[in-house]
Amino acid sequence: MIVAIAKNNGFVHEFFGSCNEFVLVHIEDGKVVSTQEIFNDVETHKLRPNYLKRLGVNVLVIKGLGLTAYELLKENGIELYTSEPILIDEAIQAYICNDLKLMDVPAGAHC
Repeated sequence: MIVAIAKNNGFVHEFFGSCNEFVLVHIEDGKVVSTQEIFNDVETHKLRPNYLKRLGVNVLVIKGLGLTAYELLKENGIELYTSEPILIDEAIQAYICNDLKLMDVPAGAHC
């Protein structure tokens, strides 16, 4: 499983539309196998869900996002979890420990 954590200066990013950095975390059997930092300022936030799917992303962790991004990510089969802007390593552990809330409705600046 690949979890993408939206990144902003080492913390979970607050908004999908302004996020260009992600940490991709490959997790197997509840353990981190590898991490990779990516930067993408080419895809707009409307194209980014397809980009993340092409990278094999199954889950996105972010504080919030608007309705369009929410729907596009869901259409791509990407589960969404919300997190306060905590350190990336803390977010990884929170995901592994099931301490993050599944985002069942959009929560962001455009909602």
